[in-house]
Amino acid sequence: MPRHYKRVMEHKNWTQEQVYIETALKAIEEGLKIREAARRYGIPESTLRDQRKKSGGERDQSSLGRNLVFNRDQEKELSQHIIKLAKLFYGVTPLQLRRIAFEFASKNNIPHTFNSETKLAGKDWLYLYLKRNPDISLQQPEGTSINRISSFNEVEVKLFFSNLETIFSKHVFSPGRVFNQDETGISTVQKKSGKVYAAKGEKKVGVAISAEREKNNTVVCCMNAAGGYVPPMIIYPRKRMAAHGWSNRSYL
Repeated sequence: MPRHYKRVMEHKNWTQEQVYIETALKAIEEGLKIREAARRYGIPESTLRDQRKKSGGERDQSSLGRNLVFNRDQEKELSQHIIKLAKLFYGVTPLQLRRIAFEFASKNNIPHTFNSETKLAGKDWLYLYLKRNPDISLQQPEGTSINRISSFNEVEVKLFFSNLETIFSKHVFSPGRVFNQDETGISTVQKKSGKVYAAKGEKKVGVAISAEREKNNTVVCCMNAAGGYVPPMIIYPRKRMAAHGWSNRSYL
């Protein structure tokens, strides 16, 4: 089904109050043919077939268009694989997801209409797959260093909380003596400026900022479990001092 498909005819405009769809479906289950049920109850045959498929759980999509490449379980397995990779800091891009879908269908001998030359699933398939699986979405990841990834694992986290529990059981600390400290970086340079009007066709439009390269200042914040906090401390980049500036001074 293309992304820009426009439905020409409206289907499934029958309601249970207008016609006895449930009665007709029950009669079909008892052995009555769909065509005969359509004549008997005055229901379009296509409507009965669609409702029968929907009630039977065969497909939750309209019968218009081609069949799905993967069934529900296969798409769920693919979604779980994508979520697992994202948790391991190796997220899947849209292009990689299309390649994974092609490989998944090829290795499992699943009939598909993907492009065999580029070995990619189509953009239309990707669009509809994300629509059918709202548990995954395209997000902007944050850069995380390898050192932080290797340190933040199940073994290290359990060891930390085990040591913390031992200390708290040995020393009974009041909430006012339990502090948490963290640091962050604040840029002195505006990263992105708002759009401005300029001459049409101008290739380069500038805006005045404090510096062309980003400079960060470290900010340290600390707060205890009782709600008290220490005033934030800002650490500025150090400056090199000439030797003659302090060599004649005496320090205790």
